[in-house]
Amino acid sequence: MSRIPPKANVPVPLDEHSGSANMSRLFHVMAHRPDIMHHAVELLKAAMRGGTVEPKLKELLAIRVSQVNHCHY
Repeated sequence: MSRIPPKANVPVPLDEHSGSANMSRLFHVMAHRPDIMHHAVELLKAAMRGGTVEPKLKELLAIRVSQVNHCHY
């Protein structure tokens, strides 16, 4: 659980194809600083959509990195 409460009433521009669906709570916590949140969402979209690596493989890599670092993903 985060130490900073998420802002549930703030719209976060997420979609299931950007790899961000599992990270909505993080972005709702970041909503306390909307300018930073929007840049982080755009960075995630660029990382997960662009390039030659398939998005499913990128998602598996993100899950594995979380496991190695003992993080809940």
